[in-house]
Amino acid sequence: MITKKAEYAINILAELAGRAEGQEKYFPSREIAEKHGLPPNLVPQLVSQLHKGGLLRSARGSAGGIRLAVDPEKVSLRQVIELFDGPIGLSRCLIHEGYCEKSDYCPLHRIWEKAQNKMITELEQTSIKDLAEAHASAEAERSRKKKEKEEFITG
Repeated sequence: MITKKAEYAINILAELAGRAEGQEKYFPSREIAEKHGLPPNLVPQLVSQLHKGGLLRSARGSAGGIRLAVDPEKVSLRQVIELFDGPIGLSRCLIHEGYCEKSDYCPLHRIWEKAQNKMITELEQTSIKDLAEAHASAEAERSRKKKEKEEFITG
């Protein structure tokens, strides 16, 4: 299971990737946290981990904040998840080799392995940029529907 920390970190990166100047300008992490409903006391930990992982740059001071340190197209969701949660696995036997002595002939092991491989492939193929674009599309659709509703009401 993906932890909230990894999910929150993905939201921070996608938010920065969705901003035109996300790799050039610093943004207050507090502003991003508020926009996405992230716990304010957790944000410094997330930023620190993302910085250590080489995904963010941070600066202090009045013009400080956070910005991307990498091309969001080259960062997969898997990378971010594993930065926070370690290896992805549906079962302990898939994460820890030798955990289960039955894995060579266990039919359930083969099913878990097949499902995990598909999930990992999807997470590797989805970049932070892809997620930022999906957020932008969803926001545009939400705004369009809101505008249509307002026009219908006002007639």
